[in-house]
Amino acid sequence: MPDEPLGRMITRLDGSAFSHSGLALGDGVIASAHQSFVPSEPWDLSGLRAEKFEHFWDKGQSVYRLAVPSPTARAKAVAAVHRLRLPDDGSFCVPKILIVAIALASFDRSLFDHEAGTTIRELAIDAARAWEGAPGERTFYCAEVVARAFGERFPLSALEPPGGVRPAPAPPARDGLLGSMMELYLDAATGDECQDSLDRLVDALDIEAPAFLDTVARDILASARRADDRRTLTARYAGRRTPQKGWELTGRLLPSALVTPRMLLDAPWTADTVARIDGPGAPEPLDGA
Repeated sequence: MPDEPLGRMITRLDGSAFSHSGLALGDGVIASAHQSFVPSEPWDLSGLRAEKFEHFWDKGQSVYRLAVPSPTARAKAVAAVHRLRLPDDGSFCVPKILIVAIALASFDRSLFDHEAGTTIRELAIDAARAWEGAPGERTFYCAEVVARAFGERFPLSALEPPGGVRPAPAPPARDGLLGSMMELYLDAATGDECQDSLDRLVDALDIEAPAFLDTVARDILASARRADDRRTLTARYAGRRTPQKGWELTGRLLPSALVTPRMLLDAPWTADTVARIDGPGAPEPLDGA
């Protein structure tokens, strides 16, 4: 959604113009995990949902198709999505989004020096791996669903934005109330199997970059309250839309809970180009996009 804070955070940290990802199921339907505002509760409870293109167009989002050339892989992924949706659609995982944001920010030298960035990144990987190993785990975010459906893994080298890209500075956020609210929420929302590793990550972040937790909390809260805002806005995310196939599946593998939309764009098993989906109600393309 144009100007949506969580989307802007993702594109800022991930180094591409894509803020969301899902799987095309046919007949103009997309399966994806995303926030959905519930009036009595500011945290998302929706998880994995299947919606028409028009759902995204109504919010001012453009939709792009990144093909997976193998028909066998596509069929397996669609079947996997249907299995994920049974017996329920799970829930959207705010703690995982926080872990992804911290892992990407660990490359930002304005926040962390090399040693601190490496330490924070390793703690984020440990926290994401704890979720991957939790029995019966049914919480998702968008790119994780795609990676899990295709059964694909990503190397550690894929985590860093390619070509020397570094996250742009985030809008300022004051260290204090919002970060404390996020910590209270994480304590309530995180299962015992995952709590210890997440606590270690948040404690290290409090030492190295205490205001960053407030920045993430502000973006998540603001996005949850805007999720039903259907104004058609003219802004679009700036950044790279073209794939850069620059890494191979070697060395350490990342947990599925650290996959990002940019990694799907650059994955060797996806197409070399993206195609914009048009139709009645689609936002007008800007700048030739």
